[in-house]
Amino acid sequence: MWFLLLLACLINVNARHVGEILCRQCGASLTRQSELINITGVDRNQLQYEYDFPLAGKTTKVHVLTNPEGHKFHVFGAKTAHLHFHGTPQSQATWYPGYKWTICLCRSCSRHMGWYFEPDTTTEPDEEKKSFIGLVLENVITADYVDTLTKVPDF
Repeated sequence: MWFLLLLACLINVNARHVGEILCRQCGASLTRQSELINITGVDRNQLQYEYDFPLAGKTTKVHVLTNPEGHKFHVFGAKTAHLHFHGTPQSQATWYPGYKWTICLCRSCSRHMGWYFEPDTTTEPDEEKKSFIGLVLENVITADYVDTLTKVPDF
C-alpha cells in the first residue's frame, strides 16, 4: 500500500513540472511554457542578433542585447512570471522603445532573472502595447531538463 502512495506522489511531482521554467540557482518555479511569447518592437540599433531557441517544448525568439555597462544578455519573453520587482520603472536605456523597465528577481533566492517591461504611457500612449517579462536565458532551466539529470551517490 505504501508503495502505491509513494508512486502516486512521484507521478504528481513529475506531472507538475512539465513545461515549467525554473530559476537555475534555486529551482523556484518562474513561469510555464504556455506563458512564453515572442517579443516584438526591439530597438534594432541595440540588438546584436536574435535566434530561435527550443525552450520547454516551444520555440521562442531570443534577443541578444547589451546594456550601457557592456553586459550582454540573451533575453526571451513571457506574459507573466512569479518574480519580485525591484526598484522603480525606468525609461532610459530601454531595449524596447515605448516601454519602461523594472528589474526582476527570483522570489526565493533574489537572483537577477530579467526585467518587467510595461508601456510608457507618459511618452507614447498606446492601448495595444502589453506588459511582458524579459527573462535572461542563462539564469533559467526547464523542469523537463532537470528531471533528466541524475544525482550520483556520495560514497
